[in-house]
Amino acid sequence: MSHKLLPTSTDASQNQAVGALRKPYTVSQLIAAFTAELTRTSNYPRHARAFVKDCLRKGIAIDGVSFSRFTAELPANRISPIRKFLLFYQQIGQPDVIADPPRVRVPPAANDLILRFIRQAKNLRGDNSKLTYTKALNAFFLFVDEQQQQGLSASLSGQTVSDYVDHLRQNDYSPFTINLYLSAIKQLASWCIQQRAELGLVEHQLNDLRDVDSVRGLAVERTFYKDSLEAVEREQLLAHSLPLRELAMLVLLSVEGLRTVELTRLRLSDLDFERQVLQVLGKGKNTRKPIRFFAACRHVLQAYLVEEGRWPVGAGQRSEFLFSDLKTYQIRYVVDKQLQRLGLKRQGMSAHSLRHTAGQLLLEAGISLEHVQQHLRHETLETTQFYTKKMTQKTYLQQMPD
Repeated sequence: MSHKLLPTSTDASQNQAVGALRKPYTVSQLIAAFTAELTRTSNYPRHARAFVKDCLRKGIAIDGVSFSRFTAELPANRISPIRKFLLFYQQIGQPDVIADPPRVRVPPAANDLILRFIRQAKNLRGDNSKLTYTKALNAFFLFVDEQQQQGLSASLSGQTVSDYVDHLRQNDYSPFTINLYLSAIKQLASWCIQQRAELGLVEHQLNDLRDVDSVRGLAVERTFYKDSLEAVEREQLLAHSLPLRELAMLVLLSVEGLRTVELTRLRLSDLDFERQVLQVLGKGKNTRKPIRFFAACRHVLQAYLVEEGRWPVGAGQRSEFLFSDLKTYQIRYVVDKQLQRLGLKRQGMSAHSLRHTAGQLLLEAGISLEHVQQHLRHETLETTQFYTKKMTQKTYLQQMPD
């Protein structure tokens, strides 16, 4: 909704007098006022902000001279937004402008509401998930605070959340990140509704919270973000001489399809050599899921345990970790080192790519989609179907008849 901080007038002297009586604008307040005058969302505020900050940095006035200097070498599509801003600035009386106060970094979960939500949210089991949601919610409440400081209405409501999504989009956040942040806010709003009695919420606040759920996210084309190895490349990775500890990591990632965090959680009790079953504790999970313990993996792990003097596994050893003091960053280092050594490191290729490799090669070997889903422990079949999409793209030219 358009709103004006000052009435516009063609009388320059009147505007200057009014402007002189006003308190100085901060950069953000001035750009917010300019944005409110625009009839539609655009990149005009971003270009105007760059012009204003340049003037403040150089200690010069915001006028026609500084405009000419700043836009001298800019393309026409950037000059037009700044010209429109300068006209707006002159119309409101050319008030004084000061730099924004330094932004205070919000410590993790500084908002008590966030703290309580993170502590009680049952779906946030892993530390990484909690940190991600804390970051997302802190960013939203920082936006709310900034809006309120500019005299704008802002709260945990559908309208403010919609404005926040527009703000993220204008600042070039990816659709994936925007949807992640929006999901965190929606879950917080839902939790507040559930806790309405404890929080003492009244009906209009509940209506505002319900409106949050109707805010639409951005469309994201789901695709593969990671590359995968071909069968011959995986054989090359596992065939060359390696320390058995590193080879054990690589075979669990590329043959069994474990995630790096799952690798760090493996205990000796999870390895059932007799029944050929591997128990895997997934990300953010409290229960283990059984998967097939392939022969290629069993042989490498047995050799590794023999080398360490832990074979056969005794009853008192079963609670020990397979890899003591192993961190995910160490796994990524080992994978990158070996991929680079063999010339297999390329864009999109990472430790997680080895999990994609396991799924991709299982499908290419004729294993059913449902069984691959169960082996990789995907929550939905849709996730596993991305592997078939990649396989279809790979074989399209060979399979299509002329």
